[in-house]
Amino acid sequence: MRTSLSLVIPAYNEADRIGVGLKQLMEEVSPDDTEIIVVDDGSTDDTAEEARTHLDSWPRHDVVSLSRNRGKGAAVRAGVVRARGEVIAYVDADMATDPRDLTSLLAALDGNHIAIGSRAHTGSVVHREVHRRVMNRTFGMLVASMTQLPYMDTQCGFKAFKGSVAKLLFHGNRVDRFAFDVEVLDLAARLGLRREEVPVHWIDVAGSHVRPLHDGVQMLGDVARFRLMSRFQPPVQGVFMPNVPIESAGRLIRPSIRCVDLIVEWHGGTAVLFPCLPPTVSHRIARRLHSDFEAWDPTELSVEFSALFAPVSTLDGHTPELVM
Repeated sequence: MRTSLSLVIPAYNEADRIGVGLKQLMEEVSPDDTEIIVVDDGSTDDTAEEARTHLDSWPRHDVVSLSRNRGKGAAVRAGVVRARGEVIAYVDADMATDPRDLTSLLAALDGNHIAIGSRAHTGSVVHREVHRRVMNRTFGMLVASMTQLPYMDTQCGFKAFKGSVAKLLFHGNRVDRFAFDVEVLDLAARLGLRREEVPVHWIDVAGSHVRPLHDGVQMLGDVARFRLMSRFQPPVQGVFMPNVPIESAGRLIRPSIRCVDLIVEWHGGTAVLFPCLPPTVSHRIARRLHSDFEAWDPTELSVEFSALFAPVSTLDGHTPELVM
């Protein structure tokens, strides 16, 4: 059965409200083609158990428990690694952003690679305390000056990606805490991916784990560090078929790989890249593809992430999924 949408929900000590949030979310999506993944970020309460209880009747669900609290970025990344959807989105456990806004968020992916929920959008309706509004705007201005990202709100926990785009960006993501959004959007901008901001209905929910001063300082430090370390993303494993046109390879190989894998025109041939997979798993897939497409002489490939910033074209199904 095809999974059209994977929803990743990072959660830390959310036992008291994860059930309410999941109920709201499940009212807005279809059980027929939607996967819900809750990632318990090392909670000290019963977050994971509560999530399992409320998701028990949902056909496609997963509850991932991290061994310790690593941060929201690490939790979202763990969920993206597990996700199988053609579209991957993440939302906050408190549902501060109205889940009914998912319709417009997903619609924005028509013609774009990434849809970004923004509380700074002129069409947004936001109810929040003044000091948090000021903090968010100040952080947005600082991020814009450090990264050249044109957003006043990078931190809204409401974003959607084409599945292959999410896998690729989170393969290169290393920031574990709140600044992970900035790093992911910065990678997307450097790859030339199409992005669109959408308005949201957002309300400040009591019980937030954000510590404005402490986390704000840490986020700025993380932004500075990943800009300095931008050349050290892990390589992406894959398979290369020399002298095979992407038009021929794409349509024949696509049924044999995950919907989130990348088929890329590469150095006069075609490459299939497997982001968010360890080398051991990639090796097993490569062996299978070698057996299935032996006439094309496929060989294993390891691509440095920075090499993807060079212009290449990709094919996903019948039309380009990425243009980088």
